[in-house]
Amino acid sequence: MIFSEAEARRRRNALYIEAYAKAWAEASPAERELAMLTMKDRWSDADRARHAELLRRPRPAPAR
Repeated sequence: MIFSEAEARRRRNALYIEAYAKAWAEASPAERELAMLTMKDRWSDADRARHAELLRRPRPAPAR
């Protein structure tokens, strides 16, 4: 099946959104907080400190 460029882009974007939603649902609260900090445009000193703290924590192995 061959799709137009616009339809292919729409389908690809839908797959990205679905994958993002699944990853967000499976993320721990610390992983969600880390992701939200990472997406911020401007960071305060408190944001930087919290980000460093979250990165230092050991993360559980991903479930398979």
